Amino acid sequence: MLKYIIKRLLLSIVILLGVSLIIYFLVRLMPVDFIQNKINAMNQGGATIDESTVQAMYEMYGLGDNSFMGILSGYFNWLGNLFRLDLGRSFQYSAPVTDVIVDHMGVSFAVALIATFFEFMIAIPLGITAATHQYSIRDYAVTILVMIGISLPSFFFGQMLKDLFANKLKWFPASGLVDAGSSATGLALLPDYLAHMFLPILTVVILSIGGRMRMTRTNMLEVLNADYIRTARAKGLKESKVIYKHAFRNTLIPIVTTLAGLLPSLFSGAIITEQVFDLPGIGNVALKAMNAGDIPFIMGYNMFLAFLSVIGVLLSDLMYALVDPRVKLE
Repeated sequence: MLKYIIKRLLLSIVILLGVSLIIYFLVRLMPVDFIQNKINAMNQGGATIDESTVQAMYEMYGLGDNSFMGILSGYFNWLGNLFRLDLGRSFQYSAPVTDVIVDHMGVSFAVALIATFFEFMIAIPLGITAATHQYSIRDYAVTILVMIGISLPSFFFGQMLKDLFANKLKWFPASGLVDAGSSATGLALLPDYLAHMFLPILTVVILSIGGRMRMTRTNMLEVLNADYIRTARAKGLKESKVIYKHAFRNTLIPIVTTLAGLLPSLFSGAIITEQVFDLPGIGNVALKAMNAGDIPFIMGYNMFLAFLSVIGVLLSDLMYALVDPRVKLE
């Protein structure tokens, strides 16, 4: 087991280096130019910027040479800073990239963690009941409701919930994380946080349970038709024991596979949902940085997610052995 983990970690380093190189070249070749946007804003303010000043600004931000060798040199400079645990300074937010990520990650993590908990608590039982009552009214009702949820775009569904529950019924705040006039501090802010995050969490949960429910239903149907399930029933075991001890356990491996993407999803932020409800989460911040051409933040944010992805895949592989003793990791 230890040998396998060390081997995977070494392979992960190679993967991360390859990912960082690809991402760096892509962000340097984006049509969005932070310096040009800044110059345009200065020109609109009445300032006149000469060519030498423009070139000096590009050099100051390390973007003076856009040739292949210039970009490659910039990548190795960024990589050297990364080995010193320095992700650079954000152009857009004028702060260290690490600080920007840490400051805004908590909101996205809270929304994703709560939404993921309810997603599992709702989707898996729905998938089991739909499979055990195949072609019944219950199965059709669950499937139809889930398909509606899958088909709705997040920006449309989020805006619909916002318009109904926030703008018309006034049950929940429409946007932000706290009320503008709130003077509460510390734990006193918790009710305000929960009220503001209810609709975003509801949006994420409803739109995400469909995929997991369908996966659970499909896997359960496959297992329920297996010979050992018929044997267990022939022995006279209770149906609940057949379903939850024998059938459901053997559907966990495909579900565990999806956990590889769970870790990065907890920290990546729901970009569209955060935009709809104007939450100061990392997804909202990352979108603004992308639109502004904030290369240091884009690199830091994407490499953070890439690191979580390779760790998530490793943890997913390790969990195979716990779910199914037949799986051997070598």
